[in-house]
Amino acid sequence: MSRKRQEHQLTLPGLTKRTRILAHGGDLTQGKRKTARPFDRKQALHVVLRSSKARGERSLLHPRHCNHVRALTERLAKRWGITVYRYANVGNHLHLLVRARTRPAWQGFIRELSGGIAMLVTGARKGQGLPREMVGLPREKGSLRRKKGVAESAQRGFWDELVFTRIVAFGRDFAGVARYVCTNLWEGAGVPLRKYLARGYRVLEISEDGAFLAQQRAGPGLSARA
Repeated sequence: MSRKRQEHQLTLPGLTKRTRILAHGGDLTQGKRKTARPFDRKQALHVVLRSSKARGERSLLHPRHCNHVRALTERLAKRWGITVYRYANVGNHLHLLVRARTRPAWQGFIRELSGGIAMLVTGARKGQGLPREMVGLPREKGSLRRKKGVAESAQRGFWDELVFTRIVAFGRDFAGVARYVCTNLWEGAGVPLRKYLARGYRVLEISEDGAFLAQQRAGPGLSARA
């Protein structure tokens, strides 16, 4: 794995050299031998579904799709008995913090969710790939960029890679991932939390309704509230 790719993966909260054995999918399994996905029914899972094709009218946040994507997630969670602690639609990717009681329940949930979102956004039908015009990413107007060494048929899926998951232990690890998912949720909606961080503030608390408390590192007093 290249240094650049490894650094990209390590930006996810709690993903360290020690916890990588609890993760699966995304860049971590690209070009590697297929292995079983780590699963623990007593712990939570951080789930990331990412698509570079989910842009413009095919964005997961597009007004035609965002409510349907959320409703589908809730409906399937109820069907498979999945507890959803956090949900963040960021347009070209989806973050979930969930808990599944059994591996078959998790597999059924994620299989139907990933397939259902792809069909919802692209209009594709079961058993068919994406429309030919969606293969590759637009490099410039009127042109397509294809991945070298990858058959066209293999590029016609909606998601870029296998779904990323990491087992998250309840406690400090869970709180860190929950905070990260909320940050992604509200940044996707236009709340610039990272700008506060860049200016020397520390986020103390964030809620799913978009409110957050921030403390300036230089002093003990509460200095920002949005």
